[in-house]
Amino acid sequence: MTPVAVAETAFDPSSQRLLFAGQPVLFCTNSPKLAMYAQALLPASENDKPPTTPARASITLHVREMDEPCETFPLFRARGNFARIRFTPGDSFWFNLRTREVFGTCSPEMADDGRRWCVHILPAILGILSATIDVAPIHAACLARKGRGVLLAGHSGAGKSTLTIAMARRGHALLSDDWTYLSEEGEPAGLDVQAWGLPVPVKLLPDASFFFPELNAFRADVSLNGEIAYEVFPEECFGVTRSERCQVSTVVLLERGAEPGCNTFRIRRDEAVAHLQAQVEPLEGRLAGCYSKQLEIIESAVGQASCYRFCFNDQPDKAAEALDKALGR
Repeated sequence: MTPVAVAETAFDPSSQRLLFAGQPVLFCTNSPKLAMYAQALLPASENDKPPTTPARASITLHVREMDEPCETFPLFRARGNFARIRFTPGDSFWFNLRTREVFGTCSPEMADDGRRWCVHILPAILGILSATIDVAPIHAACLARKGRGVLLAGHSGAGKSTLTIAMARRGHALLSDDWTYLSEEGEPAGLDVQAWGLPVPVKLLPDASFFFPELNAFRADVSLNGEIAYEVFPEECFGVTRSERCQVSTVVLLERGAEPGCNTFRIRRDEAVAHLQAQVEPLEGRLAGCYSKQLEIIESAVGQASCYRFCFNDQPDKAAEALDKALGR
C-alpha cells in the first residue's frame, strides 16, 4: 500500500510522536495519565527517526465524564475498513483503517487504571493498527542474545511461555512471550527486518507456579480472554532483562512430544514461513495490500534465519537447557 501521510495539528502538551515497532504514531489525548501510559509503553519517535518523518497513524483519546460502570465487558467488531473495540460499558474505540485513525473515549475512572491500559487496551489498539502501517504481528515469543533473535512459535498449549521464561533465566534477553512485531528498517525498504516487543507482562497459567515458585508471591487473576493466569512483569518476578528489538537469526517451531525428552530437528525455511504466515489475519478489499505486505515482511524476516522444530516433553528448565545446547551447536 502506498504510504499516506496522516494530518498532524500543531504540537501541544497533549500530543506526542511515539514509535510502535519502529513506525512513528501520533498520540493525542486530553488526559496526562493516558499520555504517561503511552510513554511507558512506546519510545519517543525523535530518538530513532527525524521529527519530519510523517506519522503513519494517529490515535486520539478523550476522557470525559460518564455514568457507565468500569466493569470488564470486552467487545470486538470489524467490517470492511472499520473496527470497534470496547473493554467496559463506559469506553469505545473506533478505527478507520483506510485513513489509519483511531478515536476513543473513556471515563475518568477507567483512565485511572494504568495497568489495564498498558496490559490490554493500548496493545490491542496497536495490534489492530499494525497491518495498516506495515507491521506484521506474529504469535510467537522472541528472545535475543548479542542482538541475535530467536523466535519461538507454536500452537496453544505447546509450552511457549514457560519455555521462554526458562530461556530468559539462562541469559537471553526477553522481547516478548506472546506477540512479536516485525517491521522493515533501512533504505531501501526490505533490507533489514527487525523484531520488536512491547514491555508488557508475561502471561503464565496457574500450573506454571510448580516450575517457577517466584509466582507464588503474586496472584493469578482473570485475563482479557477469560483465562485464570498470572500476568507478571518478568523483570520484577524473575529478574530477567528486556530487549526492545533484534534481528531474527533463528526460528524454532515448538511441539509437545509424546515421549519424555527433547529433540531438535532442522527444517526448511519455507516450513517456518508457512507456520508464521498462517497466523496472520487475512484482509480483503482496500486492505488486501496491507495483508500482502505483512506476508512479505514475514518471508523477509525468516529469509536468512536458521529454522528448527523442537519436540519436548520435559520440565521448562531442562527443555531450555537442551534447546540452548542445540542452538549453540
